[in-house]
Amino acid sequence: WSVILPLSWVKAFWIPLITNGAQAIGLREKQWIASDTGIPIFPQDFPDCKAYSCFMAAKAAECNEKEELRPPYVRNLRVPILPPWGIVHATFNKEFSTMETPDLSAREDLTNANSVSNSCSGNFEISNFDSENSFDGTVARTDHVLTTLLDETKTGPLLLFPYAADGKARISKFIKGELMLDMRHKSSVIYDRKLCFIRVHLQPFKEGFFEEGAVICAPHPSDISLWTSSSVKSEVGLKLSDSAMKSYFKENSSGKWEMQIPDDSIGRQSHRWPIGFITSGCVQGSKKLSAEGFCEAVLLSHLREEQWKEMLLKQRRSEIYVLVRNLKSVAYRLALASIVLEYQENDIEFL
Repeated sequence: WSVILPLSWVKAFWIPLITNGAQAIGLREKQWIASDTGIPIFPQDFPDCKAYSCFMAAKAAECNEKEELRPPYVRNLRVPILPPWGIVHATFNKEFSTMETPDLSAREDLTNANSVSNSCSGNFEISNFDSENSFDGTVARTDHVLTTLLDETKTGPLLLFPYAADGKARISKFIKGELMLDMRHKSSVIYDRKLCFIRVHLQPFKEGFFEEGAVICAPHPSDISLWTSSSVKSEVGLKLSDSAMKSYFKENSSGKWEMQIPDDSIGRQSHRWPIGFITSGCVQGSKKLSAEGFCEAVLLSHLREEQWKEMLLKQRRSEIYVLVRNLKSVAYRLALASIVLEYQENDIEFL
């Protein structure tokens, strides 16, 4: 149980509770429990509420104040403390532009390695969708909301499987090949509504420690092979250049954060499009090394479709491969994203 009391009442309640066997825990223990059980932490894992914005704004102000006290030559790289959720619009709009191409063979997809260089030249800034760095979207926390999203997507099925709609059995049939993918439609359908995010558990694939605020990106098929293929041995992995890492997110004069695409071909080849952010990072000392994050539902469905089409039946899995990069790191890490609403009816049972 969590007990919230007025400050003046704490002493009167504290002593009887402790003397009768209650145990107090600190923030680190709270994070351990949340990580081990997979439940969200308030307010970090509620990006759609005002408490989250206030909490992150206070955290950003505290970090900035500490940095200002340090000499300029030893200050850390400035990165967004409050994730710029609006930049996911850039990935969505890129996908929308490919849907407008009438020739299916000429369309690009989210994971096309050449699509960035073909569609973007020079420095590319996403400035129309930062929305004052606030969360601009909705969060599906119940099977009803997720089912509504599926119903509103008219021109093609999304590969999302709500638990309440017998999702576990249906996803198993797709993995085994008993149900076939519809090759006539692309699942990433643009609909006239806000972006819809869903909570995911993120498990590092072989290696990696994910921090709060890390960006979740869409991998290319070749990226996945770097980690999963026994015939491919890569000690380097996928990395940004140091300059590309420092400019991936850039703060403008008004304090808003924008995404920039490198203007050189090498930098563009290692650029990956964002689909979400980690809200609760991995916890040192936890029984299982996992993180919590939110990804845009339609983009996540499209990733699953692309990966299933590329894989043999025996290689398919219910989790979705994504890339995660800590904001102050040049290295991408492969992770397995599990959609919470696919193995439980709603994401509010703990409330």
